[in-house]
Amino acid sequence: MQNVARVDGDGRRHASGEGGDMGTAGGTPPGRVRQVASLAIAGALIVTSIWLAHVTGGAGAMAFGLAALAAGIGWKWWRGTFRGVRWVAAVALVGSLALWNAVSFTSYVRRENGDTVSQRMATWGRNHGFGPVIDYLETVVYNDPPSRDPADELALRPVASTTTSVAAPTTTAAPDPSTTTTEPPPPPPQAPAALAPFFQPALGGEGQWVPIGWAGGEEAVWATSIRPLPDAGGVVATIAVFDQTHLRAGMFNGHEEPGGTWARGDHIPVDLQPALVAAWNGGFRFDHFKGGYKTEGVELRPMRDGDATLAVATDGRLVLGVYGRDLVDDGTWVSLRQNLIPIVDGGVSQVRRGIREGVWWGADNGDEVYVPRSAACTMADGRLAYLMVGDVDAEQLAQSLINVGCVTAMQLDINGTWPTFFYYEHGPDGSLTPHFLDTRMRGTTRKYLDTSTKEFFAFFDVGLVPEQSVLDA
Repeated sequence: MQNVARVDGDGRRHASGEGGDMGTAGGTPPGRVRQVASLAIAGALIVTSIWLAHVTGGAGAMAFGLAALAAGIGWKWWRGTFRGVRWVAAVALVGSLALWNAVSFTSYVRRENGDTVSQRMATWGRNHGFGPVIDYLETVVYNDPPSRDPADELALRPVASTTTSVAAPTTTAAPDPSTTTTEPPPPPPQAPAALAPFFQPALGGEGQWVPIGWAGGEEAVWATSIRPLPDAGGVVATIAVFDQTHLRAGMFNGHEEPGGTWARGDHIPVDLQPALVAAWNGGFRFDHFKGGYKTEGVELRPMRDGDATLAVATDGRLVLGVYGRDLVDDGTWVSLRQNLIPIVDGGVSQVRRGIREGVWWGADNGDEVYVPRSAACTMADGRLAYLMVGDVDAEQLAQSLINVGCVTAMQLDINGTWPTFFYYEHGPDGSLTPHFLDTRMRGTTRKYLDTSTKEFFAFFDVGLVPEQSVLDA
């Protein structure tokens, strides 16, 4: 190959030869390659920004982005050139998207709504299209199984020694002998039988029930803590069992889930607080279960046969059963709340069946994601119980429930500080002091008293409930 150098009139040298100019002949000019790459990258940024704006911010973010785009193009027009306009468009859309979401995220997380900061961060993400990302992160962060070694402490928060109900027994006038009967009064509610520990030596108080709630002047709620899994001693469960003889239940609606305006809104009204005994969290976000939700005569989501259901009866009892088998919507229920199929039914785990049927027990379908999980269940004696177990996957939760005596159980909310149970101490001066049931529970103790983003269940001393209240709605 022969190369010849030539000199133009302006004195510049150019190489030529049989091989041709590498910048023009036999290949794509470098400038052209850069131009195509620039166009492709800018186009990808524009398309991605528009899509993300639609997913994360909806119409508001889209309008804000289009306004930024129009401003950028207008600026180029004012300068008298449209060179590089694609990058102006890309920067305008990316910048507007970042700014919109930064303001949205900051304003949501900074606003006190009853949830912890980490809860608000996760909720904002799920509300703005990042649910799959959060689910994936949970499979990475929460994949450490519990220790096989027995835990050296339990999780039941020490019960306040002065916890009493304002409905304590009172003295009454002697009955008129002419109106008395020989029928003895019914026995007062009794604590459940102690749970046999699975590890020896047992920890102090393990499996022993202590009263944490009173109604009608009698014990109504008892709690204990236990290590429920012989093959995973690091797992600790805290349990509260209810005798509803003198209790009345109500389901209250969160201002985000389900949202809207309700008689039983996102907090317990002041007139019911003197009767308040206990309150606990509800179930999953609406986008994580397929079942029904009905309250105050409004069906937000249709009931599904076969799903576990918490139902508030017109007489104030809270009942747990399988819809279509144990209960139906026959007009005797004030509220109905479903959350997946029962995790335990007939004392048998339903986790594997649920996975086969597409039930979402949590991130990674509840497998190998070890987090705090809450549940409601019916015990062998028919009484209702609430449990928090951690940190466990779905199958370990089911086995824990079975081991402590649950016959039918419904998984409620899971992860972080979403499982929340309060019992309430009433002082002689009328003060009300909330106590977490479990030492692992976090957040403000004013939750449910001031505001809640999600629905919750509360129990009241029926003798102290006002004659007219939101519980009648």
